[in-house]
Amino acid sequence: MKNYKFKFWHYGLLLTLLAVALITYNLEASDKSYFLSGETSHGHHQVEMACSSCHGDGFAGQDFIQQACLNCHQEELLEADDSHPRKKFLDPRNAGLLNHLDARLCVSCHTEHKPEITHDMGVTLAGDFCVHCHSDIAENRPNHAGFGFETCASAGCHNYHDNRYLYEDFLIAQMDSQDLLPGGKLPERSALARWQSTHPESMPLSIDDADLNPQEFSLDITSETLANIHRDWSSSIHAQTETNCRQCHVDGRLQFTSAEIVNVCGNCHEAQRDKFTQGKHGLRLSAKLPASFRENTGAMTPVEAHVAMKESANAELNCTSCHQAHAINTRYAAVEACLGCHNDEHSLAYRASAHFDTWQKDASGGVSCASCHLPRELHNGELLVNHNQNHNLRPNEKMLPVCLNCHGAEFAIAALADRQQIERNFSVPPSKGHETFKLIRERIAKIKSSK
Repeated sequence: MKNYKFKFWHYGLLLTLLAVALITYNLEASDKSYFLSGETSHGHHQVEMACSSCHGDGFAGQDFIQQACLNCHQEELLEADDSHPRKKFLDPRNAGLLNHLDARLCVSCHTEHKPEITHDMGVTLAGDFCVHCHSDIAENRPNHAGFGFETCASAGCHNYHDNRYLYEDFLIAQMDSQDLLPGGKLPERSALARWQSTHPESMPLSIDDADLNPQEFSLDITSETLANIHRDWSSSIHAQTETNCRQCHVDGRLQFTSAEIVNVCGNCHEAQRDKFTQGKHGLRLSAKLPASFRENTGAMTPVEAHVAMKESANAELNCTSCHQAHAINTRYAAVEACLGCHNDEHSLAYRASAHFDTWQKDASGGVSCASCHLPRELHNGELLVNHNQNHNLRPNEKMLPVCLNCHGAEFAIAALADRQQIERNFSVPPSKGHETFKLIRERIAKIKSSK
């Protein structure tokens, strides 16, 4: 044996076997990283190992991939009344346009695994792609003649999908309003008042009413810790709404995984759970992903994010990460929880902003991180907090419904279009207005003069 001489092909065979073993392990361990053809975008990097969600069995065609996009994004497109819906490009009169850009398919513009050509909002086309269909825009709108097509999608101008807050009629109705609206304030949350109105005989629960004592289960828990848990719960909205310990701790269970926490909370807070699992905070726990992926990957930890996070933010994200397990402190969740993880320039500038001043002065109102990033929305007459914190981030104008509670549209759009303003967390007012309103005023004056 010691005189055996390895030949060249032996080394080749050995390397091949090692490669096969490595690839097999990669697949069996549900770690398919070797099969990634390139880095995924910031919107998908959390779930890049859930390959079958987008690619099916690996041989799925364009129709499957298109439907995969819609499985997660169709609701948002419908809500935005998509300016360029697929049906527009199924019209035979627009068939010629498809020679330039096949806008029937999401992947024509949003190609994953190509970081070298991926721009803002996951777009993989050159910034002037509007020219393919709107090259004659200056003929209809002469005041657009001086603009480059790469500026079409600038904040405050146009967006390919969502123009709800950029249509001319909407902006005309909002013109000339004051920068800071007198009496402006955010919608007040109404869930507790609504519950109390339907349960007029209810009484808040006290510590003596708690129906679970961890010591029954021989858990090693100090009396001080137990007292803190009881104190937090008895002062929480759960105790005020007669939600006792065993309604969460079913069968006396005390420890939960992140996925289980989200499910337990979702039993009563279904809308909040569904929105939470659509955003980056809870995306890995989405029921739309394969169960095997959710079980093997677990919830996201903030340090895995593409934006700056504090090194200490290494715990999994679930409902209790922000709301705390027993205190359910929404005021803590609205600021302290956010700043406990986020370490980017915008977040760090919040405490120096006018918004933070209002937060400190008004215990029941004021503008917190959650005021803007978890907007309060009306759904069928019911005010709900949207727990998808990515919902109104891009394009910037999607934040307008929140801003317009307190600010005029011209002020708000100018601020949202100013990158420095965003980075400084709007600590000073915008220095100038937005070009959009100048163009609208010119157009109105021209129409009037022509009559």
